Amino acid sequence: MKSKVTSEPAVEPVTLTELKASLKITNTAEDTLLTQYIVDAREMVERFTSRKLITQTLVGYAVPYSEHYRMEEFEGYRMGAYEYLTGQPSHIQFDWGPVQSVTTVETVDTQNSESTYASTNYYLDNYDEDLMPRVVYNDDSVYPTSLRTRDSWKVTYIAGYGDAGSDVPSDIRRAIIMLAGYLWGNRGACPDGNCVNACGASGALEKFRLASILS
Repeated sequence: MKSKVTSEPAVEPVTLTELKASLKITNTAEDTLLTQYIVDAREMVERFTSRKLITQTLVGYAVPYSEHYRMEEFEGYRMGAYEYLTGQPSHIQFDWGPVQSVTTVETVDTQNSESTYASTNYYLDNYDEDLMPRVVYNDDSVYPTSLRTRDSWKVTYIAGYGDAGSDVPSDIRRAIIMLAGYLWGNRGACPDGNCVNACGASGALEKFRLASILS
């Protein structure tokens, strides 16, 4: 699934006061910069772990995974194999977790028209906190026809640990403070663009990285 955030988090997992206390900063001269570094650090942690931290709304497009794919070899300018769905869909894997709820699932036909897919046809599988959550189709669900070959399913969902910073695991919150402090001390510079490793936060975050069910 390819998702975009449509509703940003209302708060950050770490407050400006908490970051300033960690850095022993008592003045307000760089409050704006420090606030931005908290946002930057949170986004880095999200990318590293594949987890959204504070409640956010996302919309993603996908083609469902199926146990039955047809592989077609061909010649010409296109190289490799082309695969497409040839049977009852099995599930759609999210690209972010943890998922709190699925708002809607919609299908997109060859005319790019969207139709709501009944919630009785699927359920949210978010039981294993170490794996990417999924929308799983029921065995007796009805699979629509005349769908476009790419991005034929649109899923709107809510992700994140909760609405407050206190809902986020303490190890992740400490990693954000480490990252934001590192960005402040180095004025945003990261070796090879990898601040998570450079500041030492990766050790605390590694256990939170979500594994793909499809890998």
